[in-house]
Amino acid sequence: PTVESNGVIHLKVQPEVSSLDFANALTIQGFLIPAISTRRADTEVDLREGESFAIAGLIDNRVTQVVSKIPGIGDMPILGHLFRSRSTQKSNSELLVLITPSFVKPFGPGEAPPLPQFPEGFLGGPPDQSSTPPGTFVGPRGAVGGGNP
Repeated sequence: PTVESNGVIHLKVQPEVSSLDFANALTIQGFLIPAISTRRADTEVDLREGESFAIAGLIDNRVTQVVSKIPGIGDMPILGHLFRSRSTQKSNSELLVLITPSFVKPFGPGEAPPLPQFPEGFLGGPPDQSSTPPGTFVGPRGAVGGGNP
């Protein structure tokens, strides 16, 4: 990203998705080596701090046929069809990239970033540990450990 003099942030965005492509695989010395299918998009955008940008459209629609059989019997000319099954698997996926730029300011000497806080009301909030002996873990199912040895 580049920050211009007027505070605009110039971004070059290049999302890319790669996956194994067994339909175009090669067999080398008995080993199946899949090809790599790559989808990518390129764009440039100017945003101000806090503005959001979305890019979508890297769509992948796949149809895969799987043949399962019992070894030996499944290869027989006529009876083999009784010991063989075919199934079709369909999958659809789309990549969505959301970008919201913000400026990060460095800390001064001796300053430390604030520690993350436990969200209020999250899973019932933090447990009351005022009456918990030291060394006791309080989880969602109650207290474990601690106490007097």
